[in-house]
Amino acid sequence: MRTPLPLSLVLAASVVGGATFACSSSPSSPAAGTTEDAGAPVGGGATTAVCDYANPFSSEKECKAYTGQAWTPETAAADCQKGTYGQPGTFSPSGTCNVGPTLGECRVSNDYGQSFVLTLGGANKDFCTTTGRACIQFLKGEFVPSETCKGVEIPVDTPTATTPFVWPTETCSDPKAGEAAGARNGKVCTWNLISGCTEPGRKYRDYGSCSDVLTNRPYYPVAGEPVPTSDPRLQNANYMAELAWVKKEVEACACVCCHDGSSPRGASKWSTDAGPLWVDSMSNTAIAMFAGYIDSSTLGAFKPEDNNGFDRLQSAMPSTEPTRMVNFFKGEFQRRGIDPVWAASNRPIGGPLVTQRSFVPEACSAGEGVDASGKIVWAGGGARYVYVLEAGSANPGTPPNFDLPAGTVWRVDVPHTASAMASGLPYGVLPSGAVQRFPKTGTASPLVSGRRYYLYTLQDIGLPLSRCLFTAP
Repeated sequence: MRTPLPLSLVLAASVVGGATFACSSSPSSPAAGTTEDAGAPVGGGATTAVCDYANPFSSEKECKAYTGQAWTPETAAADCQKGTYGQPGTFSPSGTCNVGPTLGECRVSNDYGQSFVLTLGGANKDFCTTTGRACIQFLKGEFVPSETCKGVEIPVDTPTATTPFVWPTETCSDPKAGEAAGARNGKVCTWNLISGCTEPGRKYRDYGSCSDVLTNRPYYPVAGEPVPTSDPRLQNANYMAELAWVKKEVEACACVCCHDGSSPRGASKWSTDAGPLWVDSMSNTAIAMFAGYIDSSTLGAFKPEDNNGFDRLQSAMPSTEPTRMVNFFKGEFQRRGIDPVWAASNRPIGGPLVTQRSFVPEACSAGEGVDASGKIVWAGGGARYVYVLEAGSANPGTPPNFDLPAGTVWRVDVPHTASAMASGLPYGVLPSGAVQRFPKTGTASPLVSGRRYYLYTLQDIGLPLSRCLFTAP
């Protein structure tokens, strides 16, 4: 029932114009600061059990070796059957990981005996950095590079390494000197979330919190596509005016936190500071996504009326004129000669968040659910988000529009500054430091004895622990 994935890894596939991580997680995610040795030489080694599968985003073969002493043939087989992305692998109770060529191995240890080694297929050196980062930063493992990746720098010092998802807040402040009064009683109000935007014509960096936004998505500096310094478009006044409008729209939204020269260690792929024709720093994937050919809805979106008029429902790029924005990127799509068949073949952006939306829960394992004393019991460790929902409810997803599905009976969160909640939480009783998100007022409705409910707990946004059905005692 459990597939915890660090949020940054979950969203790695959604980094605009970036390659997906070749590294994957497991239903038994590791804890940092470990003692057990999960080591095995690059290229494989004898193990008690292995799981062969294909990474659905990179299409490369991978293999998971269950090296920890606490694994049993049954628990390892169940882990392999569930699959990291909801796609079962091929399980062998004993064997060796034989994947080639590889980028290396990710050796993950933890202090509850369920260590593992991932052998990561691939031959493209361009993916070494993202693969190594996913292993070290998000899985807290040791990345052992193959010959392909030896010598490649793996930077990991970013805020997402240690900071939980910062829940969106709205900041209202006075306008900057020389700017007009804000729309809300003179104040400028801005949501601190990756899909948030400030008022049109203003800059997000002046009014929003990029430090909060960087906990919402994976950030790492990567050079974008080359940008020409000489091009006929530079002499096309209409084109350059439209591009200037697009830039102004981008600078009003939180996308700019990762995509301009003020990003902590440089822009991630494309950058509004890349030159007059900065749009050329975008990959074909980014262009196709902003043109609306690749679905990114799973990442969430505000209603325009709640987001200073910016609409992200028609395109991944928020805009006060969404049709105009889509048409601009459709023009770029055609100008580049991008293959529509290729664009249509792309998976929706969002990585495992996409499969989490379609997850079908099964009955809780023994001991999970709400027990006879009224305590909510789950496995996998501390939870920052606990839901009890009606059976048949949609799976909770990302804020602002997927995190509170219809059918929620009770939901309680702890902020990023507080410790996670331990299993055994009494139903309907708000722990110290926690926030009740539903119901907004009053107490939770009593559970009806004999009725089936859906328990959904998360280590963090995008990191499910228990997702299972139980019958109220």
